[in-house]
Amino acid sequence: MKQYTTPLLLQDDNAILLEKVSLNAGLYNENWIQQVCFENPSLLPIEEIEPTFGGMIPICRELSTPSGFVDLLYLNEYGFLTIGECKLWRNPEARRKVIGQILDYAKDIAKWNYSNLEQACLKTRRDNGKSLFEIIQAYYPDIEEAEFIDRVQSNLAKGRFLLTIIGDGIRENMEDLANYIHSNGNMNFTLSLIELPVYKNPENDTLLITPRIIAKTKEIERIIYKQVDENVHDIEHEIKEKSQTISEQVFFERLEDSIGKEKAKELLNFLETLKVELNIQRVLGRGKRLSLNLKSFNDTYNFASIQQDGDVWFYGIVTKTNQIGNRKIGVNYLESLANIVNGELIDTYKDWHWCVKRNDQFINIIEYLSVKDEWKELLSRTLNEIDELENN
Repeated sequence: MKQYTTPLLLQDDNAILLEKVSLNAGLYNENWIQQVCFENPSLLPIEEIEPTFGGMIPICRELSTPSGFVDLLYLNEYGFLTIGECKLWRNPEARRKVIGQILDYAKDIAKWNYSNLEQACLKTRRDNGKSLFEIIQAYYPDIEEAEFIDRVQSNLAKGRFLLTIIGDGIRENMEDLANYIHSNGNMNFTLSLIELPVYKNPENDTLLITPRIIAKTKEIERIIYKQVDENVHDIEHEIKEKSQTISEQVFFERLEDSIGKEKAKELLNFLETLKVELNIQRVLGRGKRLSLNLKSFNDTYNFASIQQDGDVWFYGIVTKTNQIGNRKIGVNYLESLANIVNGELIDTYKDWHWCVKRNDQFINIIEYLSVKDEWKELLSRTLNEIDELENN
């Protein structure tokens, strides 16, 4: 169980201990939480949960579905839907109920096509007949309508949603939640629990909201089968925990478009080898442009940042090794890697952005894969040098 202390506000020479606001049936109720989240979508730490859902635009509140009314619906320029359900927690039964609710909403929406979604959203919004595309275009003027509609349609068909339960004091065992959702739906979604503690400055009633990601499920794929013969239907459930989040799936789909399916698969296999043999983790970067970082197990050292078009960038390896007392470890890593791929170390930027390029261009991951054994050996050697220095 995580424990949190009350924030302290330092203002001029005064230290003000903020007061916890009780969320109840009074002023600060579920409707208040819903309104705050709708009007301030950046309040929700979505990019920390699933980066590809970031940049979301509030579409409507109280969206009508066959299972009931969805508290919050957001959509981003890439056609990814975030469904939010706001709840003040009363007891374990209420917590379990809201999970069932949001799963039912997701299943309902997954049955819609783009036209159904647009019709339902516009009916709820009642804002002079703007199309769903026009709502998003107001925030992202460069998006193309046909491509946007295709993306939304694809995500609806695949059930690719981010489900967020937003409350005032979420406490639940995530293994129990995962077991509970196994039997629900044929979708690929991420379920997250976000707590929104509210504190008040007693001197002027200013409110401070400190959002916290309590937990998120691993994405779970549910495959439902099917018809045995003309008259008998046999339903089976195959439950498989997936190693990839939705955002990672999207990253590799975009990477395949750039470098081809076989090379993307080769990269994934190489990343698995690095994880098993060197404990190097793949961490999805945040922001509109998806990237995949190769990082040490403690999330401190970033050895490469693979972009969705296949280019390999670098962030901070020199800075980080300098912080532990040997800047040369990071420099040697980049210099050696440049030699392996026939590139050059670019050290004309600030240390954080030192990198490997060729003819002032980043080098594609395809070329790194062609020398992956040498790269793995270099990574192993660099990790040993870091480990030796940190343990002395």
